[in-house]
Amino acid sequence: MRSIVAVTNEMDDAENAVADLLRQIEEKGPLGKNSLGMVYCDVEVSHEDLIAALQEKFPFDVVGCTSIATFDTENGAQIISIVLVVLTGDDVEFSSAVTGVLTAENLRPELEAAYQKAASPLSDPSKLIFLIPPFMDAIPLDDYVDILSELSGDTPVFGGLPSSNVADGDILMYASGRPCNDRAAIVLVGGGIRPVFSVQNVLSAYTEQKYIVTKANRNIIYTVDDMPFTDYLRSVGMSVDELIAQGDLAVYVSTPLRVNLSKNNYNDGIPVVRTIKTLNPLDGSGVLFGAISEKSAVSIAALKRQDIQGSCNMAIKEIGEKIAAAGDGYTYTTLLCVSCGGRYMVMADDKDIEGRIIVENLPKGLTLSGFYAYGEICPTAFRDGKAVNRIHNESIVMCAL
Repeated sequence: MRSIVAVTNEMDDAENAVADLLRQIEEKGPLGKNSLGMVYCDVEVSHEDLIAALQEKFPFDVVGCTSIATFDTENGAQIISIVLVVLTGDDVEFSSAVTGVLTAENLRPELEAAYQKAASPLSDPSKLIFLIPPFMDAIPLDDYVDILSELSGDTPVFGGLPSSNVADGDILMYASGRPCNDRAAIVLVGGGIRPVFSVQNVLSAYTEQKYIVTKANRNIIYTVDDMPFTDYLRSVGMSVDELIAQGDLAVYVSTPLRVNLSKNNYNDGIPVVRTIKTLNPLDGSGVLFGAISEKSAVSIAALKRQDIQGSCNMAIKEIGEKIAAAGDGYTYTTLLCVSCGGRYMVMADDKDIEGRIIVENLPKGLTLSGFYAYGEICPTAFRDGKAVNRIHNESIVMCAL
C-alpha cells in the first residue's frame, strides 16, 4: 500500500479546490486496484459542494471531517486548509459504511448494521477500523469504540471526533458524498497491512495524590472519595467558582484529569486523560469529554507547552522504532496523526509546533496526514493479539501503515 497527500488552501470555491486536489493526486499517481480517500478541512468552506464534488470526481469512497487544523507532509500543521490523503494498493482492501441518524437508544443496532455492511465485501477479516463519529453530546465517544471492539473481536480502532476552529461553527463528518452531524462513518481495512500505533499524553502533575471515583455514569462524574466532584476539585486547590463563571472549554483544557480506568478485569488500569467539559454547581457533578468508570483512580494534571512538545517527540520516536522493528522487508508508507484540539489551544502563538516536530522526524518514505480532534481514538495496548481500544483527551495518537 502507498499513500498520496494533496493539500489546497482554496476555501472560497469548492470546484477549484477539488480540481486542485484532483490534479495533485493525478500527478502523484498511479492508483492501485483499491483506494480510499480521507479528507480533513477547515469549517470555512461550502461543505455540501466540496464533499459532493470530491465523491463525484474520485472513483472510490471519501470520508472525513471538519477540524480546527490539519496535518500534511509539506506544511506540518496549518489552518484554512483542505487535506486529502488517498490510501491505495493492490494488496489492500477498503470497505466503508455509514450509520443512519443516531440516538443513544439506536446506537448499537445502527453500528452493528454498518459494521456488517462494511465487513461483507472483504475477502478476509479486517485488520483496522477507521472511525469518524458525529459530534453529539447525547452519545459518549467511548460507546462507539466499545461496541465496535465487541463486534470486531477487538480489531484496532483509530480515528477522532470532528472539531471546529470557529465558535458555533459547523462540526461535521463527511461520507457518501455529503456532510452530516448525526451519523457515523466506519471504514474497514484488510489485506496486506500491519498497523502500528503510538499514544502519548505526558502531563505535568497538578496534584500527585490519586483519589477513587465512587459514583459515575458514562461521561458524568458525580463523586470522588464520596465527596461531590466539585468539592474534590476545591480540595486540591482548584477555583471551581471561577471555572463555572467562565464556562469556557479553554479554561478546563490546562487542568485535565489523569485517569487509570477500571472498566473491567481485562482492561483494568489503562491510563487515559479526560478533559472537563462542564461543571454543575447544583449537584457538584462534572461532564467529561469521554467516559469514566467507578473505582477508577484520578488525579489532576497540568497541560503545558513542554508537555505537548515532549509527548509529540515521544510519539514520533516510538512510531519510528516500531517501523524499524517490523523487519521481513515490510515497507511503511503512511503516517496518520490525530491530536487533541486542547493541545492546539494551549500552544497559543506556536500552534504549528507539533507539525514541525513530526515533519522534522518523519521516517523516510512516509507521508503525513491528519487533523485536530475533540477526542482521539487509538489502542493503548494489545493483549493476546487483541487491541485495547480507548478514547483519549489532550493526547496525540498516531497510526503507521
